[in-house]
Amino acid sequence: MSTSAVIPNAVRSPRSASQKRQQAQEKRATLILLAPALLFLFLLSIWPVAYLLYASFTSYQLAIPIPIEWVGLGNFESIVTNPRFWSSLSITLVFALMAVPLQILVGLGLALLLNGYSRGREIYTSLFLIPMMLAPIVVGFSWNLFLNPIYGPLNSVLRGVGISPPAWASSPEWALPTLVLVDIWQWTPFVMIVLLAGLRSIPPRVFEAAKVDGSNRMQTFIHIVLPMLVPYMTVAFVLRFIDSFKVFDIIYILTRGGPGTSTQNLAYYTYDLGFGRFEFGAAGALSIIQLILLTFGTMAILALVKRRDKAPASAAPAATHRLAEGSAA
Repeated sequence: MSTSAVIPNAVRSPRSASQKRQQAQEKRATLILLAPALLFLFLLSIWPVAYLLYASFTSYQLAIPIPIEWVGLGNFESIVTNPRFWSSLSITLVFALMAVPLQILVGLGLALLLNGYSRGREIYTSLFLIPMMLAPIVVGFSWNLFLNPIYGPLNSVLRGVGISPPAWASSPEWALPTLVLVDIWQWTPFVMIVLLAGLRSIPPRVFEAAKVDGSNRMQTFIHIVLPMLVPYMTVAFVLRFIDSFKVFDIIYILTRGGPGTSTQNLAYYTYDLGFGRFEFGAAGALSIIQLILLTFGTMAILALVKRRDKAPASAAPAATHRLAEGSAA
């Protein structure tokens, strides 16, 4: 009995040793193959962020040949005490809270419209995606020509029907709504395609069960379709909310942050500090502040959605329970 127990162990030990050597060789090969990609990631991502963090604590100014000094939190203090920062932050928030919800609403409407088509859906979807495929700089120049107050086609049509058109990008009242309109035009297709994917993922038996339960289309949409689309809407809202903080191209092309500073968001303010005044230290501090604001904003949105998902079932409408039971059946 003891001899038979010793022999398998003796047989297994060389095999386990060879397996360990093979695993070690595979790990080395994996590291060797990943080394170029990791180095590329470090050079293009980690190192710039680390250098930006370092610059935000210094008096780094490109145009002035003075020694770089460590200023600690001085740049952050000068940023948050500057009224221009709060003005840019308010413009950024107004832009985001105007553009993103409208993109969700219009994208949901287009997704519902396309979901109702069985013939030619792919063609229509591809046509709607064209604005999203264009580069932001191309979109900016196109809308700049379209909204030109002298020879723009939109103002020509409005004057032809007897309406006095405003100076869209040059007016303090219309400049920000114009930017919101352009952003909605370009990025609503992204929201549409996300929500269309969510609609296509709902099983047909859910609608059949709701119909058997006596639910009309509006009740089915409110109590079944919308709750099932919440994860998709959350993803679209978070991604567009983050992108709305980074809008720069269309602002640079259409308004240059003007008139005055009426359309100067945080991204444009960062550009002006870094490449207009060459205050790289202050621009780095403002970039870090934007990262912190976006992180906490995204966490707050996800926390609200998670809190909604954890709401007690008794708080849901009675119709939701009936439709859910019918779906389960």
